[in-house]
Amino acid sequence: MKNFLILFTAFIFCSCTNNEMGYGSIQNEDELSKLTIQIAQDYTKAEFENASKVYSDSVSLLFNSNEVIGKENLINGWVEEHRVFSNISISDEYVHTNTFADGRVWTNYWFVWKGTGNFTGKELEIRAHFDYKWENGKIVRAQGYFSDEDFNKEYAAADGLQKRY
Repeated sequence: MKNFLILFTAFIFCSCTNNEMGYGSIQNEDELSKLTIQIAQDYTKAEFENASKVYSDSVSLLFNSNEVIGKENLINGWVEEHRVFSNISISDEYVHTNTFADGRVWTNYWFVWKGTGNFTGKELEIRAHFDYKWENGKIVRAQGYFSDEDFNKEYAAADGLQKRY
């Protein structure tokens, strides 16, 4: 009981100070979260029209430690992924959007990416986390984190590339 009271007091203290630390609100049924899910579903079908409308032309993307600049390069990369992989699916999704007290808006997205390598036949299952920074209704920054070893091996089999992301 004593531990419960300590935890409850800590929770109340943190809840009361969130706005002082710059936190705002978190939502998962908002339009940006829904749009993030829609873009992911479109991606699995190699449909990029919604993404083309939502990503800024000069979006900066970080996949692990590799940077991609521009919406055109992003979408071309997705087209290439569909050449290298088939049966692409996304499951176990969780998304929420954070609106900070200073006006910054970020959507956080966790999921499992699955695909079959068209050159090795290997089935991949990769857990991933992506963050999207929104400004004026557009994604201006994206950051993706995932284990890319098997992903890169498939690209090596496809094109002789050493590394994809």
